[in-house]
Amino acid sequence: MTLTGQIGSPQTTALVEPQAFTTGLMRGAEANGAELRHGMVTGLMKSASGAIGGVTLEGGETIEGHGVVIAMGPWSILASRWLPLPAVYGFKGHSLVFRTGDAVPAEALFLEYEEAGGETLTPEIFARADGTVWACAVSSTASLPIDPAEVAGDEGAHERLEALCRTVSPALASAPIVARQACFRPVTEDGLPLIGAVPGVDNAWVATGHGVWGMLNAPATGEAMAELILDGATGHFPLRHFDPRRLNAFAGLR
Repeated sequence: MTLTGQIGSPQTTALVEPQAFTTGLMRGAEANGAELRHGMVTGLMKSASGAIGGVTLEGGETIEGHGVVIAMGPWSILASRWLPLPAVYGFKGHSLVFRTGDAVPAEALFLEYEEAGGETLTPEIFARADGTVWACAVSSTASLPIDPAEVAGDEGAHERLEALCRTVSPALASAPIVARQACFRPVTEDGLPLIGAVPGVDNAWVATGHGVWGMLNAPATGEAMAELILDGATGHFPLRHFDPRRLNAFAGLR
């Protein structure tokens, strides 16, 4: 393996573990009065003027509010049944989690790896503080299932990723695998997120389409959305490049 560059140092780089991060954010929100509700939204509540005032859940329950933010990753496309939103597509990725203990240093690797068949993969490998290593590669444009619980790996994808990891790292060569995973990242037609007010609809906003950078950009997006909703404008993060109006509304689910 040849190293061609260094992105950061221990002074400029940190690792965020998604589950711990999102759980911590939710606990902080709840401590400040937020409430987490689980349910499947089947429609939006609208006033006589067309402004959004809440959601309807499966089973008929309604939750009133001052507005709605569409932030469902690639499943945000389902909201185009009710709102004039640009399309959000799912880009599938596969990952493995290895149990390595302290055998791997706290470093992140972005690699280019050529398989025996000639295809070049670009795996990302991260050591986490809990003694595991997360490795991701082998993307595809497989169809997005309506139910997130039905997401599964493509045939042979995890085997390809395992062979890659066992080859590039002696520590991973013998490490047990504790999870085989697949996920869909949300992407838009021009590769930029959708962040801002839904065109032509009062009290409706969207924040999605960050691709593989969702966890990194989520805090800034959340702050910008809070400012936009409460103050009508953002103070630190100009959103003009991410305005949903730059793309045509998706009409496929209407």
